[in-house]
Amino acid sequence: MYEQKTEYKLIKNHIMETSNHFKKLITWATLTLIMGAVLFNSCKTPVSGNEEKTAITDTINKLMSGIINYAGQLNVDSTFKLLSADSGSIYMSEGMHYSASNLKSAFKKVYSGIKSQQIKVIFSEVKLPSQDFAIWIGFLKNNYITATDQVFEGYLCETWIWQRKPEGWRVIHYHESILKMPSAEQKSLVETALGKLSEELASKPLKPLEMRQALTDFLKKYPSFYGTTFAFAPTEVDGKIQKAAPYFYRSGNEIKQIEISESYDYTASEWYAVPATTKAPFWSAPYYDDGGGSVVMVTYAIPLFGGDNKLKGVLTSDLELK
Repeated sequence: MYEQKTEYKLIKNHIMETSNHFKKLITWATLTLIMGAVLFNSCKTPVSGNEEKTAITDTINKLMSGIINYAGQLNVDSTFKLLSADSGSIYMSEGMHYSASNLKSAFKKVYSGIKSQQIKVIFSEVKLPSQDFAIWIGFLKNNYITATDQVFEGYLCETWIWQRKPEGWRVIHYHESILKMPSAEQKSLVETALGKLSEELASKPLKPLEMRQALTDFLKKYPSFYGTTFAFAPTEVDGKIQKAAPYFYRSGNEIKQIEISESYDYTASEWYAVPATTKAPFWSAPYYDDGGGSVVMVTYAIPLFGGDNKLKGVLTSDLELK
């Protein structure tokens, strides 16, 4: 019983850690489901090492690749063939709870109105609470054409929880949410607000340490905005390239700060590279901000230039997609 409780605690910790990235995907229903699965199954052990972790992760990613391929073919039976039919398994789509058979019926009805679709994984990760449980979380782009030849583009967040059973890995929980894109009013507010801030900063000598006050005040003034940064154009000092992009973002009721340049090369990111090259404001496509705010977001970016027409950097504001 001690080992069972230990595994439950480990799984709970993984779920809560994951929920910081995808708050809308992991629910208390999931936690209750996993707890029940652990308490009523024999004792399991944690993943023993990197080799085993890699093997399980590869297996889950391979299974998910097949599922996404079948979904692209509008093949409902194959997409959901590995769903557990156990009464304790819960499957959710857009806030509705389904059994395995009812979920298949619901998707067959949806797919009957679709002529074709293409699904692309933009970001995914696998969490391994133990040898016998795996959590796959993904952010996906879905392009589809309806039976009446209407073309749509959407973005999905999905959670698949897998359990190792005697017959192989089976899905015991599925949760799909359609992300809502910002409205025209939301985008207009961002454009106006960031435009004003860029005008205020344009005539000032900008330094990384001096950005904190301006950017935190900006977020406080606009509570619907998730994050903001001024990503400085790289400079060379003593033969070394220096980069700085202090990023401020919301975490609950707090505003936190990280340095983006310590996580990745921001100059290669779309939100920086496009406005820096075109010299014009730019709205990014939705993306998962790995290394930044760790949420799914869209970014509005404005390039700032000096009197010599040399790029100072790129000013941004983010809207979280929920």
